[in-house]
This record gives sequence, C-alpha cells and structure tokens, in this order.
Amino acid sequence: MKFTAIAIATVIALAGCSSARKATVESAPIEALNAQKLSSSFKRQGIKIEWDCKYFTGVFDATCIKNEIKAIEVTGYAPSFGASEVMRETAFKVAHDQALDKLIRFVKQDISSSRVTNTIAKNIEKAEDNIKRKIKRDEEFEMTDEEAMKDTNIAVRKNTSDTVRTMTDSVRTNAQGIIKGARAIEEEIVGPQTVKVVIRWDTNSERASNYLRSRFIKQ
Repeated sequence: MKFTAIAIATVIALAGCSSARKATVESAPIEALNAQKLSSSFKRQGIKIEWDCKYFTGVFDATCIKNEIKAIEVTGYAPSFGASEVMRETAFKVAHDQALDKLIRFVKQDISSSRVTNTIAKNIEKAEDNIKRKIKRDEEFEMTDEEAMKDTNIAVRKNTSDTVRTMTDSVRTNAQGIIKGARAIEEEIVGPQTVKVVIRWDTNSERASNYLRSRFIKQ
C-alpha cells in the first residue's frame, strides 16, 4: 500500500508539472506582424564559376592559372508561402526561373535610366464686386476721395496660383538570351518555407544540347 501511494503521488506531481509547463507556453505573448524580425536559416549563394587550369598547374586554387571557363553554377531561392505539395512544387519552379534569370543577367544586362520632371502651373483670378448703388453699364460717374474711402463701390480681386511639380525617376533593366545546356542539379528545402534550386551549365552539357538539336529539330 505504501508503494502504491508513493507511485500515485509521483504521477500527480508529474502531471502537475506538465500542465504548468503547458500553461506557461500557451501564455507567451504574441508579437505583432510589424514587430517580427526577418530571419534566415540558410546562407545565400550567388554564382560559382569553375575554370580549366593550364597543364601542370592547378594543384591548389592558388596555383591554378585560369584558362577557360568549364562550368557555372547559379543558385536561386523562392518562398513557398505554405507547406502543401502544390505550393512546394510551384516554389521549385519559381526558384528554377530565378536561377536562370540570374545566370543570363550575369552574362548580359542592359540598363537604362531616365528622369522626367513635369511642372504644372494654374492661375485663377476671382473678382468680387460690392455695389450699394445702381449704376448703369455705360454710365460714367465721378467719385471724390471721401467717397472712394467709403464702402460704396468696391472691386475686390483675389489671385490664387496652384503649382504642381512631379518628378519621375525610373531605372529599367533588361536581360535576354538563349541558354543551352543548363540543367537543375540540386533541389532542396532550406528553410521553413524556402526552397533552393541550383542550375549548372558546363561545356559538356552545351555540346550535348547542340548535338540533340541537330538530331531532333528540323532545320
């Protein structure tokens, strides 16, 4: 009976600790969206270039005399905005396109900049006449200095000027080309909702692409 009582007391104590810990976790404050910090669980990578070394060189990277480029690897990232399979596959496609875009922009990129300033001015004149006596349209009349000081016939002019100035500063980039032999060699989930795709181009894959085009595509 003593052992049974001790075991029951131990179970109750553990259950109490578990419920207390659960209550502490659930009562944690929730941060607002604009107060959350952006964090990344992976290291961003760009473009990696592999060179051919000349004969009898290249034992180490420092001793490699670079001759010709033999391969290029480009990494692209994309958020999935969800954990479903559809969102994941879509994110992989977007990351694939991002890597290809980064590769073609590394090869060639056209940049144009333009600045346009527009100034629009509008002048408005408002007239207001306060007349206390009847005057015919073609009638000529004379006023003394004392009469002019009185509020008998006053013409008030109000001029307003509205000026609007807008300036548009735009930078346009354009990259276009044909990439032959590039293929995805790595597709990986690197974050809670982030995927990575690595595109590789090398001389062998380009030769294979040219060979297949000559065999399968009609000239």
